Amino acid sequence: MKAQEIFDKSSLLIENAEVMQAVDRLADKLNQHFEGKQPLFLSVMNGAMIPGAWLATRLKFPIQMDFVHATRYASGTQGGIIDFRAKPAKSVKDRDILLFDDIYDEGYTLEAIRDWCIARGAKSVVSVALVRKLHSRGLSRDWLDYFGLDVPDVYIFGCGMDAYEHWRELSEIRVLET
Repeated sequence: MKAQEIFDKSSLLIENAEVMQAVDRLADKLNQHFEGKQPLFLSVMNGAMIPGAWLATRLKFPIQMDFVHATRYASGTQGGIIDFRAKPAKSVKDRDILLFDDIYDEGYTLEAIRDWCIARGAKSVVSVALVRKLHSRGLSRDWLDYFGLDVPDVYIFGCGMDAYEHWRELSEIRVLET
């Protein structure tokens, strides 16, 4: 499917203003949680790049930033085996980790990254996502420590999330109509 076709076959789910309000709320919660600490802000690539930057600019505590590239989706729309494509360059040992992803769908990617951090001696790992998808598959919906928005169980894109590797850059969340 071509990029413009994807967009043309989609509908707006959450407009930019509501997304930014959710980012502000997340930042407020994280500013309280990490007060007096200096965590490593670990973004899950590629999806967390855009919303992670929005969030980082609102944090009021010192952070170091790094990323991990782990995916279950490759360029498709259904999850599979977790593929660690790039591990963080900075050590997680004895560090508080703010683990940020664009979406919490089934939770297995975040769980694998969290477990990887813990196995390497992280002091704590706080899991955060811009969006939490509502369904009963995968890990419990309350496994995630913090999230910005709940969304229905539909295929969404924008705000870091892609549709066939396109449209991550949108500042709104759209539903892919099939």
